Amino acid sequence: IIKWVCEVLGVLMNGIYIVLDKIGIPNIGLAIIFFTIIINLILTPIQIKQQKFSKMTSVMQPELQKIQKKYQGKKDQNSQMKMQEETMAVYQKYGVSPTGSCLPMLIQMPVMFALYQVIYHIPGYIGTVKNMFTGAVQAIQGVSGSADILSKFVSENAVRLFSTVDYDKLSANNITDILYVLKPSQWSKLSDISAFSGISDVLNQTAKQTERMNMFLGINITE
Repeated sequence: IIKWVCEVLGVLMNGIYIVLDKIGIPNIGLAIIFFTIIINLILTPIQIKQQKFSKMTSVMQPELQKIQKKYQGKKDQNSQMKMQEETMAVYQKYGVSPTGSCLPMLIQMPVMFALYQVIYHIPGYIGTVKNMFTGAVQAIQGVSGSADILSKFVSENAVRLFSTVDYDKLSANNITDILYVLKPSQWSKLSDISAFSGISDVLNQTAKQTERMNMFLGINITE
């Protein structure tokens, strides 16, 4: 379910970034802000319903506690049935369901989980961003032993990855995920690797493009 929701939210996130790109501000920080605002607006009716249920529960609580106290210590089937009937009568009186808070939570949970998945894996959902790394990814793949080089680079430079990478089966998507989280200083170290000297121009060019994308309020969000 979360995967399906991720795909839907990914389309939304991609659309937001494309719009920002067209008006000349291709910025991940702004895209995430607008994305989060839209998701919150979509969930607002559900959140209001949940808040109303919580408020109504506090109003009903004295009556529910009175019923529980009335049948306290009575474990026979007849007493339990009467307690259940009187409890349901209170819920019907206030026009709410005993499971009224469950459905909103069930709806919100996959959306919130998917929200973070999309934000953590931007290149996986924003084609425009992923394409930005295509040249660098292909150049790295063309270097002999690139998987071992990247494995060592990630380890030595404490590159923070959001998912586990199998360097024995390093894919283009894996390389994209690594490049996406690099800080400006790490980009410089990557292009300075002797094995990558022949592709340093491509790496430096990609670094400049990503710097513009990641700058927000004067701060590079990879930092």
